[in-house]
Amino acid sequence: MRGDAGLPQDAPVAAVTRGDLLESVHRGRLAVCDPDGNVLEAVGDPEAYIYVRSAAKPFQALPLVLSGAAEAFGLADSELAVACASHNAEEPHLAAVRSILLKTGLAEDDLQSGAHLPLYESEADRLIRNGEEPRPVHGNCSGKHAGMLAVCAREGYETFTYRDPGHPLQRRILGLMAEVCGLREDEVLVAGDNCGVPAFALPLRSFATGVARVATGDVLPDELAAAALRIRDAMREHSFMVAGTGRLDTDLMDSTDLLVKGGAEAVLAVGSQDGWGMALKISDGAVRAVRPAALAVLGGMGVEVPEAVSSVRGLHGETVGEIGPLIQAPGWMT
Repeated sequence: MRGDAGLPQDAPVAAVTRGDLLESVHRGRLAVCDPDGNVLEAVGDPEAYIYVRSAAKPFQALPLVLSGAAEAFGLADSELAVACASHNAEEPHLAAVRSILLKTGLAEDDLQSGAHLPLYESEADRLIRNGEEPRPVHGNCSGKHAGMLAVCAREGYETFTYRDPGHPLQRRILGLMAEVCGLREDEVLVAGDNCGVPAFALPLRSFATGVARVATGDVLPDELAAAALRIRDAMREHSFMVAGTGRLDTDLMDSTDLLVKGGAEAVLAVGSQDGWGMALKISDGAVRAVRPAALAVLGGMGVEVPEAVSSVRGLHGETVGEIGPLIQAPGWMT
């Protein structure tokens, strides 16, 4: 179902107020599903496709366990977690990525994840002060790429072209993405992600279902369920490695029993061992709307989370407004 403008149906989910006026409104879509694919709650059109971006990383890390690479190379759970990460490039993240490469007989030069300044401002400032250029290891996807290279080393796959959609590893990941989310491979749309590997688009409902299955292991074949649960446990036990200081993924996993992974353009995946998965997409890609919308929904579902409303501060530190949700459970629409 699409609106008159040809866009997926969505709804107001978060807003910024300043003084007495509603200044800005962010629209979005979300779906909560059980492992069988039943839609438990939804805002907007749950059948509309979204690019899940980095929220797909736990799925992309599954071959690291299924291939036997994690066992063969003696990867620690913290290293499995960084393979699922969109990390800040804080020192523990860089050390874990380098450790994966060392254990697999590869080097930083083998990473094709692209370079950008660390997401953590103080780490970015340190590089700039030292006159250093960011390297691929500083990229938030370097853990994912190190994990992919580890699978290639284990399976004897060619490493120079590991990013190509037709590479055996990327074909394997596509198949797993489809299987876990209950789709055929040709129902998953493939484009390019910013770090150079395939990016996947699928219906919001299907992705929420897949997240529920990774969080519980339910409905999946035994070997795949075991791999999913190992990834889940590694992320939860080493939540700092998944994101880092001040990041919603890490903060929520530290304070709840949830599995949480964000993605670019304002995507968030949340899975519960109680048997549900949530997929949230802010339509305009505004990351600032993710936290209030997600916290409002989770709070309404009985999860103990921080206050969903937060202050907007000016350059002098004073409060000049607030950003908060426009959805709440039950019913979710205010």
